[in-house]
Amino acid sequence: MTPSRRRFLCSRGPRRAVARGLTLVEMMVAMVIGMVLVAGLSTVFVNSSVARNEIELSADVIENGQYALVALSRDLAQTGFYGTLVVPAGGAIDLCSTDPAVWATSLTAYAVGLNNTDPDPACLARKAGTDAVFIQRASTCTTTEAGAGCGEEAGQAYLQVSECGMEYSLIPYVVARGLDPALTLQTKACDGTRAPKRRLVRRFYYISTDNVLSSVDITPNGTLPPVALVENIEQMQIEYAVDVDGDGTPDAFSPTPADWSLVVGARFWLLARSTTTSRNGSAALTFEMSDTRFAVPETTMNFKRRVYSTYVAFLTPKSRRES
Repeated sequence: MTPSRRRFLCSRGPRRAVARGLTLVEMMVAMVIGMVLVAGLSTVFVNSSVARNEIELSADVIENGQYALVALSRDLAQTGFYGTLVVPAGGAIDLCSTDPAVWATSLTAYAVGLNNTDPDPACLARKAGTDAVFIQRASTCTTTEAGAGCGEEAGQAYLQVSECGMEYSLIPYVVARGLDPALTLQTKACDGTRAPKRRLVRRFYYISTDNVLSSVDITPNGTLPPVALVENIEQMQIEYAVDVDGDGTPDAFSPTPADWSLVVGARFWLLARSTTTSRNGSAALTFEMSDTRFAVPETTMNFKRRVYSTYVAFLTPKSRRES
């Protein structure tokens, strides 16, 4: 093979690819596309986070409002329950009294409301412009039953109702401190066996100055520390169902009935608020609740809010009037 032929065959062999990088223009285009993608994803993420936060705030308001209604309804339905006592006695009531003998003379006032314009009694400190309610009832358990709050304590007051017919006509019931020798009324056997005793509950429900639905008990040893029930409840308004004709059915509603012994239930309005501010919280700036128009303070208008309402029948007083 001639040298020229060999050179021709070699020239037809595989060629090595020439390496080349991105140009500056291509690199800038790629960077711009990447930045657009990142910006788009960031916007989606931010919008998703905002939407999720708004949903959580709404759920927070709903949970607080509904739980507050349940907490009130559960206890207030028992207002005026005095065990086997058929006809409570008494007249005027001293809401802050710690004397069981005074309590015994006011059992007909099983619910007393404090309107938003009423001054607070010495044993209560509530948020200005809100309603409060004072209730009386006996415990649903006797001192001989097991359970929290059922045992007899010297620092609590107890209601004992006589079940002995002859004794009942003379002394139908006694209210006294736990372990007091005066708690000697008898069962229906009239053989000296002591009748059951139930703790007498005297309690306020109100909104505290830091927007917490709270309760506080009045005992013979004084006013107990407040109990926080539900946070972020800004307002409470109450109307009371009054039975005028004695059939147990409400005939009228009033924020301040003239005769509290005619009350057979209560209608509540609660304003729940979110824990933190919202982007959409300033839509409603006033809320109509009973006899009050609540104007949202300018400093807190960016919170989510919602009004909840319910009616609670006082079952025992209602039943007494029906019969």
